[in-house]
Amino acid sequence: MSIYGKFLFCLALLWSSVAVAQNPLQQRLAGLDGVESVEQIAGGKFKEKYVVQFRQLRNPVGAPADTSTFLQRVIVGHISLDSAVVLHTHGYSAADHTQRIQVRDELSELLGTNNIFVEHRYFGTSCPADTNWNEVTTANAAYDMHRIVTALKTIYSGRWISTGGSKDGITSALYSMYYPHDVDLSVPYVAPFCLTQQDPRGYQFLRQVGKPAKRARILNWQREAFRRRNVLEPMVCHYADSLNMRFIVPFEMVYDYCILDYDFGIWMRGISEDEIPLPYASDKQMYDHFIKYANPDMFDRNKMPHQTYYVQSAKELGNYAYDLSLFAEYLSAATLAHDGYLKDLYLPEGDWDFSYSDAAYQRLFRFLDTTDCRLVFIYGETDAWTAFPFPPTDNPNIRIYTLPGGCHYSKIREFPEDTRRTIMDNIHNWLQ
Repeated sequence: MSIYGKFLFCLALLWSSVAVAQNPLQQRLAGLDGVESVEQIAGGKFKEKYVVQFRQLRNPVGAPADTSTFLQRVIVGHISLDSAVVLHTHGYSAADHTQRIQVRDELSELLGTNNIFVEHRYFGTSCPADTNWNEVTTANAAYDMHRIVTALKTIYSGRWISTGGSKDGITSALYSMYYPHDVDLSVPYVAPFCLTQQDPRGYQFLRQVGKPAKRARILNWQREAFRRRNVLEPMVCHYADSLNMRFIVPFEMVYDYCILDYDFGIWMRGISEDEIPLPYASDKQMYDHFIKYANPDMFDRNKMPHQTYYVQSAKELGNYAYDLSLFAEYLSAATLAHDGYLKDLYLPEGDWDFSYSDAAYQRLFRFLDTTDCRLVFIYGETDAWTAFPFPPTDNPNIRIYTLPGGCHYSKIREFPEDTRRTIMDNIHNWLQ
């Protein structure tokens, strides 16, 4: 080797040693039990940020002797070793912070804490190629969290708070039940507790939520979309074909459920009634609104990014029902002939048993009636998912707050000042 070559080699070694010296946290993360890899990414709102891959058992609770595994993605947003940690379980590939580097939980920002994001098992990249849907259970998901938290507590010594929104809020509450001593506080946002695969409380809630004028405008749009089926359905079908969408039911059934689901989506998202076309709107205005807010892509079998959620819905988390009687005169024969939209529209193809059990929820409700675990539930007043709130309890360790006029994206910072101060005082006092 030439003198110049030796110089470059030594320089490379020096750079390598400096890089290692600059990333002691990365070294500690890499040494944790079960960690397969650690990759540093752009920090965004954190001093340092890492993508950590944990090797997890596929069925630790259902079949503990089974040694088959999968890789679970965890994002570590680091502030300091001694500050508190906000732990958030994510579905829908939302843990991909390599693309969304500025993502940070509201609680982490309000409290100035570290932020750990765990991608829920069998979502996004945290899914084996040969998916066995029997392994998707609330108990297995809680075990994943427990193992990750146990490992990370050897690094982070501060208080721990679990949180999550919607499905992730449910996961946070159930995690407190399965492992009540893992975290000091749980803050589930907009967590719905549907008690059957098709819980009728959803459409009962939609009949009285918000202002009558907005409810009427939503209903009129749905009826007009049905009345103009001969014009709009071919346009929507052409749109789906242009994107190579694939469905396993007749398209007229897809069209029906796009409209049936529309009111739920409008209230969930908090869409202004001014955005909803009036009955005399043009076909183009109706179509544009349809694609924006009633898009058939939610039923596209080529993607199905929410499929794991619907597996959970069918087995343990439940989902909402549709009031078919409201539009019986407009519905297609295919829709009227099918009983159980989850299987037809959302669940994985194949011979799977997706029988529902509310055992986890009933155990949770009993547990939280008497536990000394502390939970703060946040809801939005006009969010369609608020039809399925956590049931009232006399336990002083459980607090439930509902944001006036709030939708499915309701945050603590949006509450009136006095309520916001009360919520944050509770959180600060409990953490101390």
